[in-house]
Amino acid sequence: MNLLFRLLWVMLRARFGARHTPVTAPAFLKFRVWLTDQDMFMHMTNSRYLSFSDLGRIDLFSRSGLRNVLKANGWKTEIYGQTMTINRMLRAPKPFSLETQIHGWDDAFLVLGQRFLRNAKNHAGVVTLLAIKDKTGAAVSPQKVLDQIETGIQSPELSLPFADLIESTKRSRASDSK
Repeated sequence: MNLLFRLLWVMLRARFGARHTPVTAPAFLKFRVWLTDQDMFMHMTNSRYLSFSDLGRIDLFSRSGLRNVLKANGWKTEIYGQTMTINRMLRAPKPFSLETQIHGWDDAFLVLGQRFLRNAKNHAGVVTLLAIKDKTGAAVSPQKVLDQIETGIQSPELSLPFADLIESTKRSRASDSK
């Protein structure tokens, strides 16, 4: 995490700002591209998109109550897969919004989608597959975790790209364990 001041801002905002965001509702953060976010081509460097997506996850997990559930049970999240698509470059000193949303889950993974928006146009997107692990490293079902926030919550139907990403990740991990 190389966005220390922004991390502190997100944590303070999550602590004292709007709370109890529904777990499947989108959460928004506003940022500005700083000169230090740019590469030699004068646009936001690729690695910054993933760093900002970390901030979006922290914000969503904190404000939805998911962070408290994970902490209370000694569970942690692990990134099992992540894809990034850049449609248009973000440049300094332009503002942008980061939208973070849980798109669904299956028995093994939580699927998060994030969009980098400027003037209501999608500039980039990140899709993250998260697994939840207990203290021993054993998998915890996302449904079990989310039921502690909202009993009986059901996963929205995963669109084909998300379902394909889950299946390809499972196949890849199965072949790696052989």
